[in-house]
Amino acid sequence: IPIKEEAMSRTLLPAMLVAVVACQPATMEMTDGQRAEVEAAVTQAAAEYNAQWRGQEDLDGYIAYASDWAGTPWGCCQTLDDLRTMATSSWERWDIESVEDDEMKVMVFSPDAAAVTSTGTSVRVDTAGVRQDQTFHIATLWVREAGQWKLLIAKNHVRTIGP
Repeated sequence: IPIKEEAMSRTLLPAMLVAVVACQPATMEMTDGQRAEVEAAVTQAAAEYNAQWRGQEDLDGYIAYASDWAGTPWGCCQTLDDLRTMATSSWERWDIESVEDDEMKVMVFSPDAAAVTSTGTSVRVDTAGVRQDQTFHIATLWVREAGQWKLLIAKNHVRTIGP
């Protein structure tokens, strides 16, 4: 039975997150305070990462959030150079007019791993003046590498609700 691409993509990230959790040592106990610290740090890193994309000015700042281990977190790109090309071409074509974040949730797995989901709406305008209203749902997996929070895996579901 063929699996629809959307259904498969919705199950892929959770399956990978389960694998990460399953690979953590059983003795990885965390206090509520430690969980709160990780949640705050990952929330800040995710917000800064989103601001880099939305600001469309600092490509190196945007790329700096990619995990050193994984290379590129986005499935559309095989390498960081591919990610640079994708971001540059998107930034050249589209201006982000507005973004409204509806909700951001953080699930802490360990002192060094957490997942973030965020939803919202955005409006962007292309170089021809065409406006697009969109809804989005982004799921990301963050890991701490050398004391910094880095993006390991990212998946974005976007639905255009305008022209």
